Amino acid sequence: MPRPGRILLTGIGGNTAQGVARSLLKFPEEFRIIGTDSDKYNVRFGLNYTKKVYLTPHANNEEYIPTLSKIVGKESVDLVIPSPDPEVYEISKHKNEIDAQVFLPNHKTLDISQDKWSTYQTLRNSVMQPKPFLISNHEDLANTFTQISGLVWLRDRKGAGGANSFLAHNLEQARFWIEYCRGYGKIIASEFLQGRNLGWIGLYKNGELITSGGYHRLRYYLEKISPSGVTGTINVGVTIHDSKLNWVAEHSVQALDREPNGVYTVDLKGDGRPVTTEVNAGRFHMSFYVYTEAGLNLPYYYAKLALGEEFELPPKRNALKSGIATIRSMDNEQMVFSIQDLGRNILLS
Repeated sequence: MPRPGRILLTGIGGNTAQGVARSLLKFPEEFRIIGTDSDKYNVRFGLNYTKKVYLTPHANNEEYIPTLSKIVGKESVDLVIPSPDPEVYEISKHKNEIDAQVFLPNHKTLDISQDKWSTYQTLRNSVMQPKPFLISNHEDLANTFTQISGLVWLRDRKGAGGANSFLAHNLEQARFWIEYCRGYGKIIASEFLQGRNLGWIGLYKNGELITSGGYHRLRYYLEKISPSGVTGTINVGVTIHDSKLNWVAEHSVQALDREPNGVYTVDLKGDGRPVTTEVNAGRFHMSFYVYTEAGLNLPYYYAKLALGEEFELPPKRNALKSGIATIRSMDNEQMVFSIQDLGRNILLS
């Protein structure tokens, strides 16, 4: 029997990498986990999944790649699965210096997807999106309010987790927020879209969609203390089957990358046929673990594809059970259950 694949998960102190670890450890005979993190406190969360946990420099440190490469050699790592975005970016940029498999999109795709303004410019002729405006000064901001009727959505052009997002009802609110964030040149504005808040994850190999699934975000974690109500971390969500969601998401990925490779996530808004608001490449999103519990273990298939190992192919679309809900909070273990059971065993007053 061959030895288990040795998988190095960066960012093991974060929810995304922990979800990957939990998914892979459902096959303990096939995988062994090694974890790294650059936070001296959060790195200890990795001990919940493996005894092999390393503290590394931050991804923007020149010693990050040499340190990671040393760990890869010491632990005979077969595959590196990176998160969050800064580590995905650096590992992609220096993958030839890492003696292990790295299953990522081409680096140009990451350059585009990690910049929301560049993503819009790339997709604008192929995919329906809310038109953004790059706010470099107050004149740009004032012009934006002459072209958008209704609420204006502000957010950083780079970064995750709804960074510096704000829903402005008028020009004065928007000006105050951008000046408070020192955001001129960094923040983009667009029309605020109503309707469902949707997510989609697809796994690709050499341009071919291998499998995918959709998700409906119902509520964000800590949304009441966020100025925009968006934190990037889901409190309540449910898996869905939606052919229009699938079509728009797949079309968005193809517009971003003509030969997608690895994992891609798409954010969308709207009822009926949704509109693409963001496309991310190279990493799972934070709430993906519900997919595993709904029958689609994406990290398992990701690892198998990266390592060139055979496996039974899942369906390309709607590969997870629909109606599987997740509830997440700070100090409680994540709950996963059928949405039909939401009120079961709950007493009415």
